[in-house]
Formats: sequence, structure tokens, C-alpha cells
Amino acid sequence: MCATLKYAALYGFVVSLPLALASPILATAIINRQDAAVSANDWDPILIGEKNAQCSDLAVIFARGTFDKGNLGPWVGGPFRDALLKKSSDVKIAVQGVSPDDYPADLAGYTEEGGSDSCARGLGTAVQTYASRCPDSKIAIWGWSQGALCAHKAFGELGDAASNVIALGVFGDPISAWRDTVDYPAIPKGTALLSYCETLTPDPLCTNPAEDFPRGPVAFIERLKAIWREVDAVGMNAAQKKALAGLLIELPSQAMRQLDNLATDILNGHIRRWMLTPQHFWYGIDGKVETAADDLLSLYRGQR
Repeated sequence: MCATLKYAALYGFVVSLPLALASPILATAIINRQDAAVSANDWDPILIGEKNAQCSDLAVIFARGTFDKGNLGPWVGGPFRDALLKKSSDVKIAVQGVSPDDYPADLAGYTEEGGSDSCARGLGTAVQTYASRCPDSKIAIWGWSQGALCAHKAFGELGDAASNVIALGVFGDPISAWRDTVDYPAIPKGTALLSYCETLTPDPLCTNPAEDFPRGPVAFIERLKAIWREVDAVGMNAAQKKALAGLLIELPSQAMRQLDNLATDILNGHIRRWMLTPQHFWYGIDGKVETAADDLLSLYRGQR
């Protein structure tokens, strides 16, 4: 990434920090409820029982990735929502992100639980509520990164609402790096799995990585930092550039607090779980969200 872009992204993050520190409640409200680049709350009227709330044809709930802000995040959830809305003129769509109150999207939920358990419970509760009040709506559960693991886990929290779920969609799904230690629920036979992984410039979390990373935990984190310092930001939108500034701070900071877990995973051959390289963040940039939107809408239209 060129020095000018790197400076601009970091400057934007630093300028926004005093507001968040001075008024955390206000800042959270702004991020979670009003910023359309990182949040969607279309399910809220149904979830809170608002009088005359309209049910959708297709209700989509999205679990964001680690470090993402809002309830969708800018990297994948926001672009996926935009692609769905652009392509669904004949379908009434409602998009919702998993509440940050249920899911902080921090590194601890990923490294210690193999995907946040509270995220799965919150997602499952939202789906049950929506299905109970809109029994004719079709529902799709989606996630990216840690959110994909949350989406998998949510199938253990759906109860009878599982019959409304037509699809589980995942971007950069790390489940293959976690299956040997975490027991994820089976996907019901009536639910299609739509999975998207960056393979040309491979995403290590869903492929077998070729790059040789250091074997010591601190050296591993330093290698990740070096990779991200050199990333090219030209293809990013404004929200993603702002998120990059935060990522350059949050990734090494939170990883350093997880050194024991990282060292254990390196020792046990689970180093791939930690390879949060730029390729893992590209699904909202490389066209895969458009493909996924087409696939989901095709699936829905085939069931009408």
C-alpha cells in the first residue's frame, strides 16, 4: 500500500478515536444503527413486534468476521447486502446483522471457542423469532470468517425454525481448520450449503496455504503485521480503508493477548487457524459477493 493511502487510513482512524472514547454509548449507536456501510437492521420491526411490520419474501441474517464493526462489517457483509439488493427487484429482501450485543467479533471468540458461542445463540434466537412471526418467509443464514463458524453453530440453536432456512452461505469458511476440535452441528438436508473460498491467490483459512510462516508466536504475529503493512488499498471502498486502519492496530494487539493459544496451536499443527492474510478479506472486492447473491436468489426463485 502506498504511503499516502496508509497515512490517510490511519489518520481517519485516529481522528475518530476521541469521539468513541468521549462518548462510547453514542459512538456505538452511530456504528451499529446508522452507518449503512457496516450495518443492516431490516429485521428489527419483526423482532421487536412492531405493529403492521411487513414480512419479507427472503430474510437474510449475516454474521460478520473478527474485528468487523457494526453488525455486518465493511469487508464482506456490507458489499454482500448491496449485491443482494441490486439483484432482487422481484424479491422482497430483509437483511440483518447479528447484534454486537450478542457477538463482539473479537479474536478471543475465534481462538478460544472456534467461533463465538454467544453469536450462535443470538443468531438462532433471531431466526426463531422471525420464523415464528413470518412463517411463510424463507430464511438464509450467512457468515464470513469467524462469522461462518458462528453460522454453522447456529444450526444447533434453531429449533423448529430450521425448516424455514433454505441456505447456509459462507465466505472464507475456516471450518476445515477447526473440525478436529469442535463439533459443529450438521446442516439439515433441506438447507443448501453455498460456500465461497478465494483459491487463485489462496485464502489460507479455507485452503492449504503454501506460504511458510514462522513457528514462534511472536515472530508469526510480526510476519502478519509485515504482510498487512504492504497491502494495496486501491481496490477498497471508503469503509474498507477505514477498517484497514483499525485492523493494523487490532490484529497485532489482540493476537498478542492470545500468545498462549497461538503457541499451543502452532505446537498442535493448527497454525492455519491464525493466517488472517489479506486474501481472507477480499470477498467483498473480488466479485464473490455478486456470485453469492446470484446463487442465493436463484435458489430462492427455484423454491417459489
